[in-house]
Amino acid sequence: MTIGLLSTIVAVFYGGTVSILALTATFARRRTLRSEARSTLAVLMPGRTVESQQVDRAV
Repeated sequence: MTIGLLSTIVAVFYGGTVSILALTATFARRRTLRSEARSTLAVLMPGRTVESQQVDRAV
């Protein structure tokens, strides 16, 4: 297995995980599930800021 193939597999897996979490953080019906998805996204993408928790409570 070459390094390029391994890198591609990891990139696709990471991209899929981030995409699923972003969809969950946006469209989940339960507030706790949206909050957990946002927290996980904050860990996976440390350069990004997380929305204020007050916005989530107001919905």
